[in-house]
Amino acid sequence: MRYLQNITASVLIAHAENDWDIPDIHSDKLFQAFLEPHLPPVNYPDNPFNTTQTEWDVVVKQQTLRNAKRGEILKSVYLQNFGRVDEFTQVGRKVVLVKTLAGGHDYLGVQEGLLDIIGKNFDLL
Repeated sequence: MRYLQNITASVLIAHAENDWDIPDIHSDKLFQAFLEPHLPPVNYPDNPFNTTQTEWDVVVKQQTLRNAKRGEILKSVYLQNFGRVDEFTQVGRKVVLVKTLAGGHDYLGVQEGLLDIIGKNFDLL
């Protein structure tokens, strides 16, 4: 994941939830790795069982700021009977995650509507 910072072009990540070969959580983690540098950090305590209320209040405030920033920059659209499209644009590039409900590992490209989403998001249509 450390090499992602070197990618400056727009990125499309497409994955089907019913992929038996590669779990779809991999695409979520990859998308999150692209999003992470644009979010404020949350500094969790080393030992959560030995943390004061004041320290937890700081963590809660950091998490609230992080969630607010995520809500500002991340656009998510759920398409019934298709899946979801998550995207954000930062520093002149777009990062898009398309998660279809079906398509499998070798058949994602034939998923109805996927090519339209790609074309519209990357100005190919």
